[in-house]
Amino acid sequence: MATVVITPEMQRANAEALLGRDPGKYRDPGQRWTAKRYAEIQRLLKQTEADTPVTILNLNPFPLKINGGVYFPDQVPPCMPGEPYAVYVIKQTRWGHRDLGCDSQNMMQMEPVPAIPLVLAAEYIREFVQQEGGFGGVLCYVGTHDPRSFKKGAKIRIPEVAYNEQGEFYVEVRERDFHEALAAVRQKRNDSLLRRLQSANAWHENDSQRMNVNDAHRDMARLAFHEGLIPELPRWVMQSSTLMEKQPEPCPSCASQPKAGAILCVNCGHIFDVLAAYRNTRIAYGAVEMDRLTAEEWKVVHQIKTERDKAKGKAGA
Repeated sequence: MATVVITPEMQRANAEALLGRDPGKYRDPGQRWTAKRYAEIQRLLKQTEADTPVTILNLNPFPLKINGGVYFPDQVPPCMPGEPYAVYVIKQTRWGHRDLGCDSQNMMQMEPVPAIPLVLAAEYIREFVQQEGGFGGVLCYVGTHDPRSFKKGAKIRIPEVAYNEQGEFYVEVRERDFHEALAAVRQKRNDSLLRRLQSANAWHENDSQRMNVNDAHRDMARLAFHEGLIPELPRWVMQSSTLMEKQPEPCPSCASQPKAGAILCVNCGHIFDVLAAYRNTRIAYGAVEMDRLTAEEWKVVHQIKTERDKAKGKAGA
């Protein structure tokens, strides 16, 4: 029997058959075999409804990312401030492959390997909820129902990772009360938040470890404050309203950074707000800085000057 050397080109061509195209279009028998297997497996998944979408709820202030190669390209968005969770739906089965080599007829075989949404979602549950040290704050359930539509006592089906006696893992779907399950993952998240913030506070007090406090810790602190877990924000966190404020432009004369609302530069004396400077008697009427006034501002200046002149006249009389 002649020996067949499998080249990278053959492997790439055979992997294309995993896309499930018409087996008749392929000349290579190995590709036809792979495409046929893909069609068979996909048909079984449809018949058993094993490819049902799964919904992921993220209660954490950071995105969820699983290191799993082609099976986990998703990045579940973070929970935005003021929202109870972020919603993400895994809708489709992900496909990989297992190289079986050549059979007795020297036909290259590439076995399609499906990763259904149920299995993909169970990995999020395992990493963030089930395993020791998981952060919590993640809930998955079968289907695409709007989580806000679940009433008190509503049941959901949660995919969880389990292991048999041989140590092989499988996915077991358990029925749980939605609100009880949500409260459980929220409590685990809250406990994790407080532990992380305690560590961040300790790092911030140490000059050599202060750089360990990052934006992720600040987002956790804001969430903890919003949830009422801490009475006030730590010193190393800015208020959300402060972050949204527009910072003043540098001084055009000396490039120093002024404080918000400053009338003049304390470094070089440049006037930022000419109208405010005249109103506060920092400059006199007719000062060169008034050349920067707009037409509307000139009207205000003339009104102020008229009122001051009247006051002076009354004082003189």
